[in-house]
Amino acid sequence: MEFENNINPHEDNSSITGLHLREQIEKYIRYWKWFLLAVFITFLYTFYSLNFQRRIFEAHSTIKIKNERQGDKSALSALGDMGIMGGTSKNNIDDEIEVLQSKSLIAEAIIALNLNVEFLTDKNYLSKFLDNNLGMNTKFYEIENYENPPLKINFFISDSALYEINSEFIITINSPNKYTFSNTKKSIVKTQSFGEKITTNFGDIIILPNVDLRKNNLIGSDILVSITSVKTLAKSYALGLAIEPIAEFSNVLKLAASDSNRKRAEDFLDKLVEMYNERSITLKKELTKSTSDFVNQRLKIISEELYNVDQAAEIVKSRFGASDAISSAGINLEAGRQVEQQIVNANTQLEQIVSIKGAVKNKGKNDIIPNVGIVDPTVANNINKYNELILNKKALLKNSTEKNPTVVNLTDQINILENNINQGLNNIESSQKIALNNYTKQYGIAQGRIYGAPKQDRAIRDVTRKQQTKEALYLYLLQKREETAITLGVAEAKARVIDKAETKEDSIAPKKKFSYLGALLAGLFIPFIILYLRDLLDSKIHSREDIERVLNIPIIGDIPKLEAKTDRYLIKKEDHTGIAESFRILRTNLNFILPKTDSNAGKVIFVTSTIAHEGKSLVATNLATALSHAEKKTIILGLDIRAPKIEPYLGVRGKVGITNYVINSKIKPEDLIISAPKNDYLDIVSSGDIAPNPAELLMNDRIKELFEFAKNNYEYVIVDTAAFSMVTDTLLLSQHADAFIYVIRANFLDRRMLKYVKFLFNEKRLPNMALLLNGLDQKKTYGYGYGYGYGSQLGEENKRPWWKFLS
Repeated sequence: MEFENNINPHEDNSSITGLHLREQIEKYIRYWKWFLLAVFITFLYTFYSLNFQRRIFEAHSTIKIKNERQGDKSALSALGDMGIMGGTSKNNIDDEIEVLQSKSLIAEAIIALNLNVEFLTDKNYLSKFLDNNLGMNTKFYEIENYENPPLKINFFISDSALYEINSEFIITINSPNKYTFSNTKKSIVKTQSFGEKITTNFGDIIILPNVDLRKNNLIGSDILVSITSVKTLAKSYALGLAIEPIAEFSNVLKLAASDSNRKRAEDFLDKLVEMYNERSITLKKELTKSTSDFVNQRLKIISEELYNVDQAAEIVKSRFGASDAISSAGINLEAGRQVEQQIVNANTQLEQIVSIKGAVKNKGKNDIIPNVGIVDPTVANNINKYNELILNKKALLKNSTEKNPTVVNLTDQINILENNINQGLNNIESSQKIALNNYTKQYGIAQGRIYGAPKQDRAIRDVTRKQQTKEALYLYLLQKREETAITLGVAEAKARVIDKAETKEDSIAPKKKFSYLGALLAGLFIPFIILYLRDLLDSKIHSREDIERVLNIPIIGDIPKLEAKTDRYLIKKEDHTGIAESFRILRTNLNFILPKTDSNAGKVIFVTSTIAHEGKSLVATNLATALSHAEKKTIILGLDIRAPKIEPYLGVRGKVGITNYVINSKIKPEDLIISAPKNDYLDIVSSGDIAPNPAELLMNDRIKELFEFAKNNYEYVIVDTAAFSMVTDTLLLSQHADAFIYVIRANFLDRRMLKYVKFLFNEKRLPNMALLLNGLDQKKTYGYGYGYGYGSQLGEENKRPWWKFLS
């Protein structure tokens, strides 16, 4: 009767799933000590890190970017009706955010607040403990003296050099008058008096007390002076600065800045907005001044031309008697006067357009174009857009280069607008010339109507027309100069503060709860992933379940792993350890794999394995011993004649063995028998001398005679054979077996070798084959047969060494 497999094919799938889930959970739970250690280490590291991190606070403020076209109707925006600042396009909020976040603007705020020099005092408890007891130099000072710095330092280097320094040094206050200067490594130590010049690696400085040192309990204290380059600080503040509109298409921006000091975060945001407004006012003044310079230049030229025309008019009128000539023209000349006025206006516009074209042609790369006297709304609007883009580009170039994608995009837009402006001016000039030609023709017709008028009247009219043209242009430019002066006086800030900077009460970092939660997750995850990867890369067989997933072969039992250093274990009658009980269970389970017959012949049980060192000789000797303890007449045959192993386990060796028996026909089976020490029911047949041709010897007919003798004289015949994957010896003898115990060693045999075992079973190469799992680690498994409770394992002590705590 075959031994039933442990898995019921009709078992409920949900029960199997639950069992597998429990198996996976227990696989990790048995390493709970590793998880506990990992969580302890991550908690310890988190505690250490949190003690060397400053609390970070976040300040918030709200501003509104003025939209001079659609927003506030200020004095500056009112000038749009005069032609200088009119038609300004909607501010690009994204561009303004870029300006606010620019490192150059942030650097200006840092310099204005002197944030590059910091004074820190008082180490925390952990820092003091590590420094005093472990000899560490933590350099972590807890208190930042931003609002009331204890010292004042006068630098003898230029500001530009100071803003590039990165340095730290310690000032130890010895008395109200003296201090000790030292670097952080204590390799340079100098004692000085306050007010004396001291030389450092970055130049000479003078240190003065800024507060009453005794009153503030600073005598004997260390003060860490940290000087950081403005560039480095600007990068740090830029990372902690967040600016975004409160809603889409809104001009209201919400600013947020983070810092380890509440007051410093608020001051930084307020100063940033202040510097932004100063920059915007400066840019507007540059625009106004450029327009003013252009107007003054044109006034100077027109003034000279007007003077010349006035002199010419005076000469003509004096020569011809202007008053009589004008009065004689009469009503017939009214039409001519109207045409003359149109000619004057056309000449004025034409001259203004020529001057604007000259300004465009001669301007620099990033100069603005004056928008004065352009009546065409399209060209005037293009000039306003052009000037606005030039100002935005100048602002961006303070913090970037021409290769910046935003600057490149602005440059492309500027070039397109400049081409459009030139084309528009050319079109206006052409249209004005056409209009002037038409007015001249009309004027000729009017002159024909007054045919016969005196020659002096025509001369006076020509000079008067020129005089009126110059006067109109001169008066126009005078008006624009006054408008420009008003613009310069009423330039307003671009940003209006809605809410000044204010810091939230609670810090935003570090989040201690989240930090410890992260430490807990990391402490659980790290050993989990290590164990998971170990199992993923591990190809060994560890448990009964590993076999059952691949093979549907009966498993006759489990043999626990020997805890003793030696692998040569032999069961004793009085032995009640787990391994002894496992062999007794194996003895009982033999009945399920042995065929039932009416014959009184002994049962032949082969013990084999896939490869060497899986413990087949251990199983064979102990199984035979267990049977003999049950007073079953047993003999064990050492048929692994290539590498005999049973003799060391049993402690005896015969003078002759199986190889001698096969070769020498004079030797009888009875001559091979050796009685086991102190065991009347167990006999042994040794392997004999190692032969050069073991396979041929095992095919000898005398082997059959040996088996017949053993079956006729013993109840059980246990055969220790060679490993299967190594040689064919066991297959040559398999015809003599009633059952096969196939030993698989846990934590030793590769799972891929199970394919060979499956082949042997499916092809029925071995009769009544059953598997035996040897070397099973009881601590890593669960279920029946993995622990017995009848005593301690072999060699196991009640108290384990400390280093086995984690095993």
